[in-house]
Amino acid sequence: MGLRNPYRMAIDRRTGYLYWGDVGPDAGADNPTRGPQGHDEINQARTPGFFGWPYFIGNNKPYHDYDFGPQTSGPLFDPTAPVNDSPNNTGIQTLPPAQPAFIWYPYGPSAEFPLLGAGGRTAVAGPVFYWDDYEDTARRFPPYYDGKLFIYEWMRDQIFVVTMNEQSDYESIERFLPSTTFSNPIDMLFGPDGAMYLLEYGNTWNAANPDARLSRIDYIGE
Repeated sequence: MGLRNPYRMAIDRRTGYLYWGDVGPDAGADNPTRGPQGHDEINQARTPGFFGWPYFIGNNKPYHDYDFGPQTSGPLFDPTAPVNDSPNNTGIQTLPPAQPAFIWYPYGPSAEFPLLGAGGRTAVAGPVFYWDDYEDTARRFPPYYDGKLFIYEWMRDQIFVVTMNEQSDYESIERFLPSTTFSNPIDMLFGPDGAMYLLEYGNTWNAANPDARLSRIDYIGE
């Protein structure tokens, strides 16, 4: 629970961990009486948990407890013991501690993840690649990508590769095919041949996009 707009999910079948993108609100700047600017998130769930919304965003950046009647702001929510005292709440009031996002970024440049750039936001999570899960074909991605998470940005037309350690903690991020411009990548998977199959929506909304396509990306070794 605690999700705002989850978009695309992938299960790491080696660890059982779940990854997904979560699209944040449109707020373009911090508000001192309401809370932080909007962020998109890539999340990693190792167990069931509470992932923050609508009390926190990103790495547990807190919102103020806002009263919509008199339109007054109260204190910031506490990520270690968030309280849902809404009159519409029919469940528990004291929620589990909030789980911070795995990766998070706003419209503008990210201090924590500057490689993600700036612009519109629609975070999407893809698969974790394991080299020996796929057939030994000429198309199979190389061992360099073994154990790495692929994520992508629908609005920014980019794909990224996330390196994790043996405990699946974040280590680093890099661009995938940085010289290639994608057309709103919207879904991806690895086929049994070890190649990547990428679905691209196209750059115009609600239209017959000539650049909408299903692509196969092969590894071509030397």
